[in-house]
Amino acid sequence: MSFFKQALRSLLPKKLFKVLQPYYHGALAVAASYYYGRPGQGMTVIGVTGTAGKSSTVRMLAHILNRSQRACGFITTISFHDGRAEHMNRHGLSMPGGPLLQKQLLAMKKNGCKFAIVECTSEGLAQNRHLGIPFSLALFTNLHPAHVEAHGSFEKYKQAKGKLFAKLVGKNSAIVANLDDAQAEYFLQFPAAHKLGITRDQAKKFYQLEKVLLLTDIQAGEKLAFALEHTAFSLPVAGEFNAYNASLAAAAAEALGISLAAAARALEDFTGSAGRLEEIKAGQAFRVFVDYAPEPAGMATALQALAALPHGKILHVFGSTGGHRDVGKRFEFGKISAQYADKIFVTNDDVYDSDPQKIAADVVTGIRQAAPQKDFEIILDRRAAIKQALGQARAGDIVVITGKGSEQFLVLPGNQRIAWDDRQVVRDLLSTKH
Repeated sequence: MSFFKQALRSLLPKKLFKVLQPYYHGALAVAASYYYGRPGQGMTVIGVTGTAGKSSTVRMLAHILNRSQRACGFITTISFHDGRAEHMNRHGLSMPGGPLLQKQLLAMKKNGCKFAIVECTSEGLAQNRHLGIPFSLALFTNLHPAHVEAHGSFEKYKQAKGKLFAKLVGKNSAIVANLDDAQAEYFLQFPAAHKLGITRDQAKKFYQLEKVLLLTDIQAGEKLAFALEHTAFSLPVAGEFNAYNASLAAAAAEALGISLAAAARALEDFTGSAGRLEEIKAGQAFRVFVDYAPEPAGMATALQALAALPHGKILHVFGSTGGHRDVGKRFEFGKISAQYADKIFVTNDDVYDSDPQKIAADVVTGIRQAAPQKDFEIILDRRAAIKQALGQARAGDIVVITGKGSEQFLVLPGNQRIAWDDRQVVRDLLSTKH
């Protein structure tokens, strides 16, 4: 946080600071755009938003563009790719503040990128971090209740996402949407030269859009296969939800002039995203997966995907990120885990200034509401919880750790931030076990 912003926060009443924050960030974003020479000009800038699947969809689309000789960089929760090298996201913001965002766009431009893809979060959009960026394509993945307490209501959360679509520019502006989501119509109402959608429902072929692509024949297991408008896709990733991510990426690529056949060829060697159902292999007799899943919808799709794999028991380690924000999702996390996991380990996630015991108690309430006899333990030390799960796993079991993914930090009680990587913790523990 800048010194100026810290000063404002300390001087102004909390409600007034919240009202002024979007103006502060918006002015900073526009000023940064001019300071860095308006780097978005001359590139096709694409924004991807929704509740779940943003990072994976961004990376899939970038993979297609780069495989199609269209130099592309991207900015996601996971990492920043400047067109030459990938850099892990260590600052903790899925959508950086205006100055860093513009600086990263400039790096892409200097490295010859003609395309830039930005993962756009509700908080980033609500705070106007996107101002000064000439987005010409907006992609909508899905929308589920998330960050509702932070925004004030689901409607305000949706409207924050809509800010991306309201800022589309250019004669070739385009919107690509998941038509199977109940909120798709809201995002398709914004003006754009081209509108495309993907759906599994044949009836939705009658949408008044330029093109509706039909998604069929999904086969999800260790690998994913599906057809989009009769073009066969095969990816070495798990999860039915990735059929939507890949289809949206392919539809966006088609809007940019790349055929579905070319997109399918490009995605044949897309091996997934760091911390998104990422499997950790260290010679153990059971399987271990790390997944981001900071929201209930993401957790549900991840656990559903793993439940479809051959397994003995599923052992699940998770907490509830957000501290005092989004208290309601603690209960939902507990209910969802209870539906799929055989043994649950409730632990800390990013606690900030909240009481970790209270967070865990709320999660346990959700577990008991869904499955009163479910086997669970509360181990607030995250490393100790992971160690316990690995120690209890037997041959053929699946251990899944959700909430952090590839994030490079952990926020302990009292806002103490430490270096952290769930994946490396697992590797370290497995190496000492064998």
